[in-house]
Amino acid sequence: MTTLLAVTEEVPYFITVPTTSGTGSEVGRSAIISEDDTHRKRILFSPKLLARIVYADPLLTMELPPFVTAATGMDALTHHLEAYLAKMVHPMCEGIALEGIDLIRGALVQAVKAPDLGSRSRMMIASLMGAVAFQKGLGVVHSLAHPMSSLLDTHHGLANAVNLPYGMRFNIEGSEEKFRKIARVMELKEENGEAVVERLFELNRELDLPLRLRDAGVRQEHIETLADLAFADFCHPNNPRPVSREDFKKLYNEAL
Repeated sequence: MTTLLAVTEEVPYFITVPTTSGTGSEVGRSAIISEDDTHRKRILFSPKLLARIVYADPLLTMELPPFVTAATGMDALTHHLEAYLAKMVHPMCEGIALEGIDLIRGALVQAVKAPDLGSRSRMMIASLMGAVAFQKGLGVVHSLAHPMSSLLDTHHGLANAVNLPYGMRFNIEGSEEKFRKIARVMELKEENGEAVVERLFELNRELDLPLRLRDAGVRQEHIETLADLAFADFCHPNNPRPVSREDFKKLYNEAL
């Protein structure tokens, strides 16, 4: 498993100014370092890494290109969905996650296709909320996405977006009631997990993001290495369903 590293020294006073609406790292208490030699990601975790001041101004995101807006927005949505489903009990984070899903549902497509201050503001708020929500944990989708970034230099938001429908389908079993609530928040006609999955595919289409890993640069010869890295990733232990290396391999092949 990925080593959890502690921050033992004092860190400089720092202020964060987000210019995208996705990761929410400006309000996070962790940092991730990708290793070039092993292609693994290491996480540093400490309250010392919290910014002292955050200037979250949506005007700074108004000129983001459509692709960056879409990919980072899907990253934020992945944070909320995985945090809501993560197996740790944390009702406050779950409430934040559901509200964040609702904000993104109503803002992301407009922020990409016809951005205005309202949609950009809602996406920035949702991004901040996502980083709070995922203190509860993440899951299988991030473990699928991280190796793509470290091995193939895939944009993290894009990697999450492509894997999201497949990872969510994997998680339906045993989480049917939570998926019913997600579907209701997303205002879907059918309140079940499969309707959520289909909406995620549809959302990627609307945002002009790929639906298949092969369209994001993944090839069959990458699958074994990706599966090894995904199984070693630090996110999936919080997934509501246990994920084996074989499960990761199947998910990559399904999405390919």
